[in-house]
Amino acid sequence: MENTVRYHGVVKEVSDGHLQVGIVKSSACGGCTIKGHCNSAEAKERMVDVDDPSAYLYHEGQDVWIVGSSSIGWKALGYGILLPFAMVFVSLFVFSALLKNDLWAALCALAMLIPYYIIIYNSREKLKKQLSFAVLPFEENNN
Repeated sequence: MENTVRYHGVVKEVSDGHLQVGIVKSSACGGCTIKGHCNSAEAKERMVDVDDPSAYLYHEGQDVWIVGSSSIGWKALGYGILLPFAMVFVSLFVFSALLKNDLWAALCALAMLIPYYIIIYNSREKLKKQLSFAVLPFEENNN
């Protein structure tokens, strides 16, 4: 069974088959006794978009769980940072050996990102399915 991650969130917006849920990401604020009176820069609300055919069952202000696979973060990191970095790094050495000019090699290596991000943009529906979260009703006793 695949490991899952779960975040407590509040529904901010409900539309046809789509929910926008706000989750509060904080590093050390969870156990602090004055967290309600603090304007800490470490506690930020993040918005998560969730496509769910049963979105009509939820209403704005409702507490929910955002549930996803623990591999979602690694996939997003790979597609968004690691793979483009590896492409630029490898192509920089290839173009440097071929062109013998560092400026043009660097420009060509950076230009390799253009088709990569075009492919990512055109694959966004497939990626949206791979990198998606689910919403479950919030139950206090179900931590």
